[in-house]
Amino acid sequence: MDLTFALAGLAVGLIVGAILARLYSLKQFNSHKLQQELDASRQQLSQYRQDVSQHLDVTNQLMTQLQDNYSRIARHVQQSKMQLVEQPPATKNSDLNYLSTDTAAHIKQSLHQIDEKRRVYSAVDEQPRDYSGEASGLIKERKVSKPE
Repeated sequence: MDLTFALAGLAVGLIVGAILARLYSLKQFNSHKLQQELDASRQQLSQYRQDVSQHLDVTNQLMTQLQDNYSRIARHVQQSKMQLVEQPPATKNSDLNYLSTDTAAHIKQSLHQIDEKRRVYSAVDEQPRDYSGEASGLIKERKVSKPE
């Protein structure tokens, strides 16, 4: 009997030991899994910070480039203003000539040679009528001859 109790105790001890070992290994597995998730989260956070830093660097470069372009445009406008508006014209020519000199001279000469016909206006005593004095068309009365 002692041997039976010893074997039964051994069997119970093995079963309890196996259960405890299994629980311990599951706990370790879950701890290992949580550690992996923590490492992955830390890596994602590091990548996110790096992306944000890179984004801010690119934005800073673009803003600097935009400021440079703006100053170039402002200088260009100022120079154009100086050239176009503030400098007085060298010669004031009231007769703007968009044609070549030969063409302009030819046109001026031919204008003096044209014999224009002038319209003759006559004095009218009465206003013209919008209608004729006699009946015509459908409104005209027809004379019907009566048979006798």
